[in-house]
Amino acid sequence: MSKKHLYKLLTYINKVYDLSEKIKGLKDKRPKPKVATSTVSFLVLMGFMLQMRSFNRLNKWTKKDKFKRLFKRGTKLPSIDTIRYSLSEFDLDTLNNMYDNVIKTIKKNKVFIKGTIDDFRVAAIDGVELFESTEKHCNECLTRKDKNGKIHYFHKSIVCMMIGIKPNIIIGQEMLNRKKDSSEKDEGELTGSKRLIKKLHDKYKHFADVIVADALYMNAPWINEILDLGMDAVIRVKDENLFNSTRCDRFI
Repeated sequence: MSKKHLYKLLTYINKVYDLSEKIKGLKDKRPKPKVATSTVSFLVLMGFMLQMRSFNRLNKWTKKDKFKRLFKRGTKLPSIDTIRYSLSEFDLDTLNNMYDNVIKTIKKNKVFIKGTIDDFRVAAIDGVELFESTEKHCNECLTRKDKNGKIHYFHKSIVCMMIGIKPNIIIGQEMLNRKKDSSEKDEGELTGSKRLIKKLHDKYKHFADVIVADALYMNAPWINEILDLGMDAVIRVKDENLFNSTRCDRFI
């Protein structure tokens, strides 16, 4: 991305979404930080916008003062260790609130008023694995065993994104929960996705006309829940027998 295009983009998102003020509201749990959380957040945002593949590359650019003109004179920029520390202690509630405001602004500005596919607002939902290890894990990790009986630890998120014409905006995500004491299995995609769709509907009301999903979601209770919220469901079926064995009283 050229400097000219980057400047125009930053000017636009700051004017429309009040980005600079919202970033100031982001917090982390570092005691008496020498580098402001807003500075760390903006620098990480630049890394995403410039499609940097690692924090090491971001750190090299910072050391070469390539971001210097984006900050006020005298602003202390973070090292890679400070970035990692800040993100590991980040207050996700403040980040989620900021993102909710962005989505509400998109809805208010009627970005998708003409639909995304053939005049319909279409959103896709699917599960995404975010982390996997046989060694490192936390108390919230999901688990599975391979054919050799070795335990694998991972996190998985259900993501809902508008598809069709751009921008393809992620409007929400929901982490799957690990198994409880009384349960034999971790939470599945269907349960997590129903919770996500309900949350999105509570926040943004009729945010989509159609929800698209893969064959895993060919499940009558799941489809009926989508229909109850006033949306239609389109499921990609891989096996005709799956359709024939699924009972739903409102298939069209």
